Amino acid sequence: MIIAIDGTVASGKSSAARLLAHKLGYAYINTGLMYRGVAAWARRNGIPTADHTALAARIGGLRIDLRDLPDGQHVYVNGEDVTHDALAPDIGSDVSNVADNAAVRAVLVREQRRLGLAAGNAVLDGRDIGSVVFPDAEVKFFVNADVEERARRRLADDRARTPDITLAEVADAVRARDARDRARPVGALMRMPDAIDIDTTHNAGPWDTVAQMCAHLEHKIGPIRPIGPISQNKTNA
Repeated sequence: MIIAIDGTVASGKSSAARLLAHKLGYAYINTGLMYRGVAAWARRNGIPTADHTALAARIGGLRIDLRDLPDGQHVYVNGEDVTHDALAPDIGSDVSNVADNAAVRAVLVREQRRLGLAAGNAVLDGRDIGSVVFPDAEVKFFVNADVEERARRRLADDRARTPDITLAEVADAVRARDARDRARPVGALMRMPDAIDIDTTHNAGPWDTVAQMCAHLEHKIGPIRPIGPISQNKTNA
């Protein structure tokens, strides 16, 4: 079974996807880390990510793998562990450039499908998992929450970089991000007609979101075993 989870920024989809995969005993395919891995690989090889033509000319033969290690999931590009560089705090603009490059997205869709099919049972999260990567996924979730709640979730992180930022300013930034994600030329955020809506506005944490998902999944796969919380690497969901 492939479980595709798409949704808005700061809705909690990534944390829930990782925990759901653990609960079910499925592989978790962190597609965001794969995009970061390509950005890190481009940096290491001196390829400007803003130069879409140059990047497209070098991207075709890449193999991107994910491995679960004691300190979290690592990303490998052509066998090289690029996780440290992929998680660098200043890599955001390169990741955006990579994500908007049609040639890069084609390679990453290919690699995400390869990993998902190889795993057999997998949970993937992103913006275009149910629409592009696995349009025939057995289960699709679309995760969202009120803008104000998502802004509250981002506020502490944003204040670490900009101490004077207000909640209203963060909310405006979240709305702008939603608009950009839905208007992207490739890989745009899209809710598919067969997706199950998951509203996390009033959830205390990702386990509440997982409980919502499991309530729907039990109709397909039967009773799901109870399991306690696991340690989490922080991600921007």
